Amino acid sequence: MKIKLALLLFFLGCRGMLPVYAAIKLDFQTVDRLTFRCYNEQKWDSVILVGKKALRQDIDYYYLRVRLGVAYFEKHAYFPASTHLTRARKFNSGDPFVTDYLYRSYLYTNRNEEASILKASLPPADRDTVYLKQEFPEQIHVETGYTISDNRAPENLSTLMEKDSIYGEQDLYGNSFYTNLGLKIRVSNRVDLIVAYNYLNFSKTKYIQYGHGEDRLNSITDTTWGKIYNYTFPWVVYDTSFKYNISQHEVYIGAIVALPWGLKVMPAFHWIHDSYTAINPSYRWDTVQDTAFYTSFDNTWHTFLYPRVIYSFDRKDTSFNNFVAALRISKDLGRFSLAFSGSWSNLNGKTQKQAGIMLTYYPLGNLDFYGTTSMTVFFQGNDSRLLLSQVLGVKITPWLWGEANFYFGNYTNANIFNGSIVYNYSDIIDYRGGGTLVFVVSKHIQLSLNYQYFRKESQQLYYIKTHDPDTGKINEIPQIKNNPYNTNTLIGGITWKL
Repeated sequence: MKIKLALLLFFLGCRGMLPVYAAIKLDFQTVDRLTFRCYNEQKWDSVILVGKKALRQDIDYYYLRVRLGVAYFEKHAYFPASTHLTRARKFNSGDPFVTDYLYRSYLYTNRNEEASILKASLPPADRDTVYLKQEFPEQIHVETGYTISDNRAPENLSTLMEKDSIYGEQDLYGNSFYTNLGLKIRVSNRVDLIVAYNYLNFSKTKYIQYGHGEDRLNSITDTTWGKIYNYTFPWVVYDTSFKYNISQHEVYIGAIVALPWGLKVMPAFHWIHDSYTAINPSYRWDTVQDTAFYTSFDNTWHTFLYPRVIYSFDRKDTSFNNFVAALRISKDLGRFSLAFSGSWSNLNGKTQKQAGIMLTYYPLGNLDFYGTTSMTVFFQGNDSRLLLSQVLGVKITPWLWGEANFYFGNYTNANIFNGSIVYNYSDIIDYRGGGTLVFVVSKHIQLSLNYQYFRKESQQLYYIKTHDPDTGKINEIPQIKNNPYNTNTLIGGITWKL
């Protein structure tokens, strides 16, 4: 009876018809014969179908895991392949055949830390047989880019002060330049060190509009007793602007510590140094003396005093340091990776805290299609925000990958990628979207082209007049108005994997 059942399962399984036997109770001998025969005939789908059924019925042994791992590997599903091959090595860690397949599964899914740990666990005589040759440093990345902003000049310059004509200003971001140099260094079998330097240069312009009353002599009237000087006091509006640049130097240091059970701990520190010429508007009241009239009988000039507001704009070289401390902990779960992150930062004179959760998934079991969904809560004083992001990547050709991303929420003074990218702008970020193309030139060289679109809002400062009915005093109250604008960024990069 068992022989007939085995033959039936083999006949159905190796032809992709195994759902028929779903209710049949398997035994060790049947599973072993069937998976062995299908494995030898490279019927990978059948190996997987029978193997999964056997595992659900608590049939688990070394060769079953090996056959499942190889079957998934040959179907390019490297994440489940590594799961079964890892289990196989727990039964027997001395088989170089299994080690080789597991090692390549790690490499083909960019899990180089796991590959390094696996290599270190081998006997010295076997270490040269594995696929990857490790170098120091492990990876070098260089990229540079340029941002074009449509906010270089305010569209509302004529109404910068709004209707009260007292004072108004906007500090606008123009175009900017960016460059990056990053190293990934293998410190030990379980520790990688990431060191990066960034430089950014922002072109900015501060537009200012202000008004004050001016005394103007319109005419002189001759009389029998002398002269009368006739004045008007119109409100005159002035526009001025100041161009300057912000230079930003950044140093990022992070580590990837690979622990057992698929855990990774990633601490990081990001230092930011900004320097620029600050424009500090100020005003004072001066007393102007003008001639009111002239009396000829005593040859005397009579004057009056008039108050006039005088604006001045001082320039001062300014620099300061900001920093971000971040920590991320991730856990590999087969086709999924779950990560928790947190950070503490001091940016632009304020303190920020954020905590997030991120899920990365590989539906095909490899890097041909993947996605990452994340949610972050951000706190800055009384300001709390929910930040969301979605990334989707796909293998377009054997040498080209494409990735699309969208970040929703105000990321001003927030950070992403475990603190490696910091949005320490003074403007509000509404959302960001973009895409990346990665060109695999060779085993060691990759080229990348990254496009980013930002929707932002610049802040316009102006004043309104209010009247206190009790005291009769007129107060000037500052107001903020947000004006939307767009930026487009293109970044090109090259990565050497040594």
